Amino acid sequence: MEREDIVLLQVILRDSRATAEQIAEVTGLRKQDVPIMISRMREAGVIGDLTAKPSLYSLNARSVLVFGKSRLGSLRALQRALERNENVGWMAMASGGLVYFALHLKGDADTDVEVRKAASETMMVQPMALTRDLFDHGLGRHVFTPDDMRILSSLYRDSNKDLGQVAKETGVGTRKVRERFDIMAMRGALDFSVDFFPDHCENLLTMLRLEVVETGGLEEKVAWLMEVNAPYLMYFNTFAEDKRTLMSMAIPESMDGLRAILRNFEDSGAFGQVQADLLIGSTIRDTWRDRSLRGLDIIGGSLGPV
Repeated sequence: MEREDIVLLQVILRDSRATAEQIAEVTGLRKQDVPIMISRMREAGVIGDLTAKPSLYSLNARSVLVFGKSRLGSLRALQRALERNENVGWMAMASGGLVYFALHLKGDADTDVEVRKAASETMMVQPMALTRDLFDHGLGRHVFTPDDMRILSSLYRDSNKDLGQVAKETGVGTRKVRERFDIMAMRGALDFSVDFFPDHCENLLTMLRLEVVETGGLEEKVAWLMEVNAPYLMYFNTFAEDKRTLMSMAIPESMDGLRAILRNFEDSGAFGQVQADLLIGSTIRDTWRDRSLRGLDIIGGSLGPV
């Protein structure tokens, strides 16, 4: 993927319901090019469906990043090991035998138990687990009604679907569909994203583990790093258990691009060790949250049959 593709990817990963006009306004891309670029990435297998899901925060769920050395030797072996684990939403094999995966845990799940289970399944030695700080709209959990879930099930694999079409598919009145959709969006209860499959592109997807040594002005330095490396840094994650560890993911076009990113981290003065792990293979997969949209209802963060 070239720079323009990555710019577009950054937007639709955060808001797959954004219109071509909105994307053009924030990126500088030409409006008429946006659907063509999305189609090209889909044909190449880099992206899949544009999705709509209940946000993890609204479900009182947690996202736990687990990483460590594994005795497994390939992404295929990792997939087989975790195929029955409904909590794993993303997994990756990195250089040096390192494995990463993200657990999406329901509110009543025991984090330690689930981490030990997944670590055992993947033959991981001395796993590290960090709970990601989720974006908080300040409105807390959302109680998903049956109509909410019908609306989300309709939008699940096509987040750009017109709400009038959603009303026809669900049997919920158009006015009520728009009302419930607006309430969920206002409360931060919806994640609009896109399925991303980096193994279908040649960019050097790289996990960056960052040791914070200078907390003063950290937010400003992170903002500078995002700006100077745009669009090649995908995010920064902070964690509940360890405020001196940050994670970022880079998607440069070349090794020279990766070197430039690492130099910028060094120049920022905010970090000590910067561990760069090249991801040899990575993929996303369905979790209990996805399965809930294919026949189960989520009400108040709990699951029950429709």
